[in-house]
Amino acid sequence: MSSTVKTSMSITNWAEVSWTNVPTSEELERINIHLDLILLGLEALINLHNDSLSEAATELGLQTIIVKNWLPWMQRQSLTYYESLKSKSLKVEEVRSLIVIICYLCQQNKEIIRRAVTLLEQITAQNKDPLELALLGNYFNKFEYLYQLNISKNKSFKFPQLSKLAFKLLVDLLFYSTNNGHHRLWLAMLDHTR
Repeated sequence: MSSTVKTSMSITNWAEVSWTNVPTSEELERINIHLDLILLGLEALINLHNDSLSEAATELGLQTIIVKNWLPWMQRQSLTYYESLKSKSLKVEEVRSLIVIICYLCQQNKEIIRRAVTLLEQITAQNKDPLELALLGNYFNKFEYLYQLNISKNKSFKFPQLSKLAFKLLVDLLFYSTNNGHHRLWLAMLDHTR
């Protein structure tokens, strides 16, 4: 329990640090889209409910207003909602807070993330289909369902690309569940945009 509190304190301090290389608005938009995909991967593996993001923000001492319009994928009513959400430009402070929240949720669920990645590594080494295992099959089915539900058909991936994305995000979640996961995710976001 004390390690969770200690980790939370260091994460919230990180969220308040000023940065010299501030991303442009275009980079922030790409970061937002990528963070949304990471949230999709996390939601496909664990049960996020309507208030999960707000509760995490409260526990971390962050402003809950930041996550007000950032809902779990299951809670999104329609593509129209998704498109309107994407049209809103996030600020650097909001992006960093969302990174902190995602990593905090990953830390809280690191055991299931670790188990899923271990199974993925084992089944891949045996040249078998990961979807044959219940945990990985359920993860991908939920990932695919949420993705197809909220992404327009002309923007969506086909099965091989989507499964590759889903399992890459699963491995990424393991890195983000570490004590310095928020720093890794921030660097990954910056790399992803440039």
